[in-house]
Amino acid sequence: MASVWKNTICRVCHAGCGVLVEVDEGRPVSVKGDVNNPLYKGFCCIKGQNMAAVWGSEKRLLHSQKRQPDGSYVDIPVEQAMDEIAQQLRSTLETRGPRAVATYSGTMATNAGAANGAVTSAFLKAIRSRMGFNSNTIDQPGKMVAAALFGNWMAPPTPFDKAKVLMLVGCNPLVAMSGGVPHTNPGRTLTDAMTAGLKLIVVDPRRSETARRATLHLQTKPGEDVALLAGMLRVILTEALADDEFLSEHVEGLDALRAAVEPFTPDVVSARVDISADDVVSAARTFASQGPGVAVAGTGPNMSGNTTLLEYLLRCLNTVCGRWQRAGEAIAEPACLGQPSQPKAQAAAPMAQYAYGFGERMRVRDLANTAAGMPTAALAEEILLPGEEQVRVLISHGGNPVAAWPDQLTTLAAMKDLDMLVQIDTTMSATARVADYVIAVKHALEMPGMTLTQEYLSAYAAGFGTTAPYAQYSPALVEPPEGADVIDDWEFFYGIAQRLGVQLTVKPVSFTGTVRIAGQAMDMVDKPSTDELFDMVTKGSRISLDEVRKHPAGAIFPDPNAIVAEKDEGWTGRLDLGNDVMMSDLTEVAGTMPGADEAEHPDHPYRLISRRQMNVLNSVGREEPGQTRGVTTNPAYMHPDDLHTLGLANGDLAEIRSVRATILAVVASDRHLRRGLISMSHSWGDGPERDGEVRTIGANTGRLTAVDVDYERYTGLPRMSNIPVAVHRASESHE
Repeated sequence: MASVWKNTICRVCHAGCGVLVEVDEGRPVSVKGDVNNPLYKGFCCIKGQNMAAVWGSEKRLLHSQKRQPDGSYVDIPVEQAMDEIAQQLRSTLETRGPRAVATYSGTMATNAGAANGAVTSAFLKAIRSRMGFNSNTIDQPGKMVAAALFGNWMAPPTPFDKAKVLMLVGCNPLVAMSGGVPHTNPGRTLTDAMTAGLKLIVVDPRRSETARRATLHLQTKPGEDVALLAGMLRVILTEALADDEFLSEHVEGLDALRAAVEPFTPDVVSARVDISADDVVSAARTFASQGPGVAVAGTGPNMSGNTTLLEYLLRCLNTVCGRWQRAGEAIAEPACLGQPSQPKAQAAAPMAQYAYGFGERMRVRDLANTAAGMPTAALAEEILLPGEEQVRVLISHGGNPVAAWPDQLTTLAAMKDLDMLVQIDTTMSATARVADYVIAVKHALEMPGMTLTQEYLSAYAAGFGTTAPYAQYSPALVEPPEGADVIDDWEFFYGIAQRLGVQLTVKPVSFTGTVRIAGQAMDMVDKPSTDELFDMVTKGSRISLDEVRKHPAGAIFPDPNAIVAEKDEGWTGRLDLGNDVMMSDLTEVAGTMPGADEAEHPDHPYRLISRRQMNVLNSVGREEPGQTRGVTTNPAYMHPDDLHTLGLANGDLAEIRSVRATILAVVASDRHLRRGLISMSHSWGDGPERDGEVRTIGANTGRLTAVDVDYERYTGLPRMSNIPVAVHRASESHE
């Protein structure tokens, strides 16, 4: 029988590209972009191209695992594993209460399964636990917290295809597939836009793949993005480049902002950021005067300290320049599978009471729930702190805490301290290696999929998402390999709920506000199918899932009514440019001297910053030869002059030491970096006992961070980039 090509959605990352999979006798053998896809038009990166190989990888888990007393693992039928896990959970809930049970949902929980989040939330609610954690709070939590402090414009920001200027702060969308440039073939999209006249400003300590295309690249000192944004705001306000009409009608707090940015003169910013004062002024004038546009920030700046203030000032910058859609303008990305809403040219007032410090409280560092979720960076401490409310059971899915969380040493201690750690995974990851149970789950090609997650990205922040009202559904294309005993992630939570005798109620997913449609109780006797679950979470969508199913290659579903409406009569909501807490933080930044960070860490003269790699997403895929293509580690990139000064050459092994810990890394030359920096991808490596394998498994940069030092008081996020370090040649014993 000849092989056949089938349409599906790539679920290796958040881009959700429409691709074609070659299936031969029930096995996926290759993947390529679908040139007929109306949105992605044939784009598929190396991660997606390797999807078929991962399906049949020898590293893939086909049976769940149970840890033995000697630390080894044996296969266990998934139904038996759920029986045993449920028994332990019941005991924990009865003796310790619901707060003793926590869940962690990583990036792949949403990428791989569009219904996983809804079922996880339903499970936590059913057992009355509020201890649900996710990867938002260790990535870019400031986006959501700042929005609550600032308020929200009730229409989208400038759509990409209408933008005349784009400012990217620490974003590299040509590699990361997110941030400013739509993830639908970002290289081609950016090329076409710049050919049509788009001005691109990139702020990045590295002359990244995106920065090399910039109209203006500001190769700044890391950790000083707040000062740069404040300086740009000062130029715009001083030179009367602001959108005064928009500000007078929709904004308050302008005088407070003006006073707070006053100390950030071009010369002061130049000294702090280490670029010319002329470039500071040029960036401000270009962004303010070119016409419609948007400014966004990426992971690196958010992980470098002051994530909330950074994102707040970006909102100020976009607002001062009027970078929001107005009445009568067409919406580029109206909901398809999500619930529709009517955009309006008006401001929703701040909801500072729901920004941070509300709801469930942690027992450490006076942290509590945030607009981005519970502070994941504090969970390891919470597990280790004795007491009646101590977390004793953790269920982790779609993520890899040992590799991805900050402060790996504390994370490892916490994982080992738990009464039970359940890791839901496709491989024996770093976290799986210390778990009590590892639940083997299906490959994406064995599950139905839909593009609901991609709509979430469009609503998440300015500059994210796609460029059109696009939706796609894919059925499962293949069955699991013969003899496999694997399930969907959500089926685990359903199976445990069945055994505990609790009811799960699933709510439709809403990205723009309160869910207006009642949740639906799941049948707790006859398990629904994933397709039935998809119907539940898309109930009330603008385009029915049944209609989307009729278009195997995906389709664009125009909405002629997707027009920004006029402001409601009598509406009084205003955006807040001068939140007291944010202005106080900005004043504190103004009071620090240039070079203060270096003076505080004289024994750690280098700064380690984060970067993305095209071939992997965090820790996913780094062990697959077809995906890594011979790059089996996360190199420590340094400027060639720094390598020469240290007596190091490409491929040498170095010790990178922070105040917290030391890691080994393989150094590599990168002439596009500022001097004094080390650029490394995070989420690689394993525990300290495997450091000798750094050339094949990489190094864990999270080990260099301490969660209880230099952390943001709103989100608990410690400094995970711009980490002060010292670098030395590794001793021969490490080779």
